[in-house]
Amino acid sequence: MLLPTSLRLGAGLALVTLLAACTTQQQQKTTELTLFSINDFHGNIQPAQPTPLMPRVANPATGEVKPQPAGGVAYLATALAELRAKHPDSLVVAGGDLIGASPLISNLLRDEPTLAAMSQLDISASALGNHELDAGLPELLRKAHGECGPSECLWPGFKGPGFPYLGANVLDAATGKPLLPTHVVKQAAGFKIAIAGVATLETPHVIVARAIKGIRFADEADTLNALVPQLKAEGAQVLVAVMHEGGVQGPNASANDPSYACPTLTGRVQDIAKRLDPAYAIIIGGHTHQAYTCKIDGRLVVQAGSYGGWITESRLTLDATGQVLDAQAVNHPVLQSVYAPNPALVDLVARAAALTEAARNKPVAMLPRGATRSAKEPNGDSWLGNLIADSQLAFARKQGPADIAFMNSGGIRADLTVEPGKPTTMSDLLAIQPFGNDIVVLTLTGQQLYDILLRQLPKATDSAPRMLQPSSTLRYRWRMGADGTAQLGEILVDGQSLNRGRDYRVVVNNFLSEGGDAQQGFRHGRDRVVLGTDIDALVALLRDNPQALSQAAVGRIVRE
Repeated sequence: MLLPTSLRLGAGLALVTLLAACTTQQQQKTTELTLFSINDFHGNIQPAQPTPLMPRVANPATGEVKPQPAGGVAYLATALAELRAKHPDSLVVAGGDLIGASPLISNLLRDEPTLAAMSQLDISASALGNHELDAGLPELLRKAHGECGPSECLWPGFKGPGFPYLGANVLDAATGKPLLPTHVVKQAAGFKIAIAGVATLETPHVIVARAIKGIRFADEADTLNALVPQLKAEGAQVLVAVMHEGGVQGPNASANDPSYACPTLTGRVQDIAKRLDPAYAIIIGGHTHQAYTCKIDGRLVVQAGSYGGWITESRLTLDATGQVLDAQAVNHPVLQSVYAPNPALVDLVARAAALTEAARNKPVAMLPRGATRSAKEPNGDSWLGNLIADSQLAFARKQGPADIAFMNSGGIRADLTVEPGKPTTMSDLLAIQPFGNDIVVLTLTGQQLYDILLRQLPKATDSAPRMLQPSSTLRYRWRMGADGTAQLGEILVDGQSLNRGRDYRVVVNNFLSEGGDAQQGFRHGRDRVVLGTDIDALVALLRDNPQALSQAAVGRIVRE
């Protein structure tokens, strides 16, 4: 039976109203999940001074753009609290290397004050960084659990960081089982959020072998992909990947790319992101000390610089099932001119400073100038790298024959800065070389030396090559061939051409001697003798010969 026109119109209007209501309900079901992240803090609890990687701000008066003072845990805590106040149902995660390679104020106290400070930031979990393993896994676990062991903790009342280190790919070499938690599940924005974490697969190349004895590192993407069924079985609706691995942008790239295209981004993060299961909503990284907000194959990939100078805010718009409808991110600079320091953490830093003052302020020498660790283009050696290599050669020669010394660029953690009228202190030097590496003298043939020099030459695609820094007794030339392959030219040892048929006594730190930085050639070294520590060598050279700094000028490596 045909209904009257009025009834039919009423039913139609009711249907339209119902559909509109359904549409409105669907629109209302979208939810925003906010994640805040930091990485590569490296125990920098003190307010940090400008460095090239710090936020760059234009001077309103002159228009000059240069790094501004940023970071310091007291400022970081305030910035994070103010940002989270706008998103109370958010989570905080970290990309690793919160400790290790730390300034003396934290290093002397086994990084316990840094972890005590981190416990006040409400971090849900951190990926395991390679530097967290500098003192070995047992020591990291002691600190992570807030245990003092057979001796008292160096930080009064130390209770640990209050969050787990995640290392799903950090495996017992014998059993293949994970040695650390693989993930945590948290509730936020009405969803169950799984945070899964991995260390960099390259860890064995950037850490001394004894620190990771019995540990195997599996591929990051393969490990995270294998976890997906377990995470979903535990009811996780949103999956977050946190890893201590990242990328590098070109020199003029922005910390916040509004297009998220990041055309100059390179590094292992690209391959990992492209192989990672689409179930992961976001990749939060670390390791490369870069600040960027990018998308790879449509998925957000972020990193927050280093030393507490940045906080990444990532916002995921989710539908009712937890699927990502939109993703945005921004890196916030933690400028000391903008945020007031957290009083409790100001007090924590002051107590750490008081406990370490005597050791930090012990004078070493009055120096005529500072030195940078940046290699002078287009060659490859740096003023500070040369100085360190010279110090290790001089130290070795006091104890026996030695021909050449090398220093790895990645082991130089800060520039040498000098204030007029003030002495260089132990704190200054330990900021440069914080690892306490041993110096090792070993024997290599001239051919093995040639192979090492050839292997460490950069590729045509390397945007920031890190070449071995040589002592004054080694000078060589190199060129980039037309096919993009680097080639060695003249090589001089003490002014004489390298003799591939004779033996040379070579001085390196124990990291390089064990094949660190992918320098496997040093593992062939024979007749090894441990001479002392790297910091002892640097102190001895500067005390005995302050002019050594002027003698370490760049130009030992020449690109033709």
